[in-house]
Amino acid sequence: MSETKLKRSFNQVFGKCIFQYYQNFRMLEAARLLREGLSVSEVGYLLCFSNLGHFTKVFEQMIGIKPKRYSRLNNNQ
Repeated sequence: MSETKLKRSFNQVFGKCIFQYYQNFRMLEAARLLREGLSVSEVGYLLCFSNLGHFTKVFEQMIGIKPKRYSRLNNNQ
């Protein structure tokens, strides 16, 4: 299968491109790790973000809240 056909087929099946799917999976994993009590920097680096500012931006775009606040809200219950 060619790369173009793979990308097109993936988009048809999942409704998003491969990178968007992967990024969404990473942010769901980040949310889980934050709920488990890991720090924002630990989570960012575990998920291979070399820039924590970028991690924060992507997390907020996908989850709707900054990771530090998400962590505080979920660890104070």
